[in-house]
Amino acid sequence: MKLNHKFALLLAGAVLAGSLTCCGASGTPASSAASSEAAASSAVSEAACEPTAEAATGCAYQAFKKGDIDGAVKFFDEAIQLETDNVKKAEKAYAAGAVLASAKKLSQARAYCQKAIGFNENYGAPYILIANLYAMSPNWSDESALNKCTYFAVIDKLQRAKQVDPSVAEEANSLIGRYSGHTPQAKDLFMLGYKQGDRITIGGWIGETTTIR
Repeated sequence: MKLNHKFALLLAGAVLAGSLTCCGASGTPASSAASSEAAASSAVSEAACEPTAEAATGCAYQAFKKGDIDGAVKFFDEAIQLETDNVKKAEKAYAAGAVLASAKKLSQARAYCQKAIGFNENYGAPYILIANLYAMSPNWSDESALNKCTYFAVIDKLQRAKQVDPSVAEEANSLIGRYSGHTPQAKDLFMLGYKQGDRITIGGWIGETTTIR
């Protein structure tokens, strides 16, 4: 799955829509029909007066829209620090991971997904994002069959996602079906001295150990 700018922008907007509340001069909530972009603009203005998790998230969204990946992540870091609810911290860390993934900063994106899981161990989406990050970068060996073993690690993450979070089971199962088709043939692994049940460590930045199916 290719993660692009549009995907991460939509994801950041979804996080904003769920976490930002725009208030008028009287302090009462604005219409729920207000766009996430308007919410972000309001939050940016608020940030100048009082630092809040919502304001920092809005600033992150605006920075991302301008193509400032590092700036967006910096504001997400601030939002995470200011947020008191671990579920919302997890959502913001996940959004930062998606933003980094859109810039192909894969190892950094994984680090934020892991941070999100640390805040909320029952959050399946970060596991799915990590799986997709691995699928974006499967090549670490001169042997094609070993590179295909990366997809065993991909499937591990997808299995974990639906185990901890049944709400993502449909998406995880769909991706498992897709990525299972990229795993290596048993005969190709046999020629390299591997068989079903053996453990193998995926090289490169992934560095995870998985089991050959």
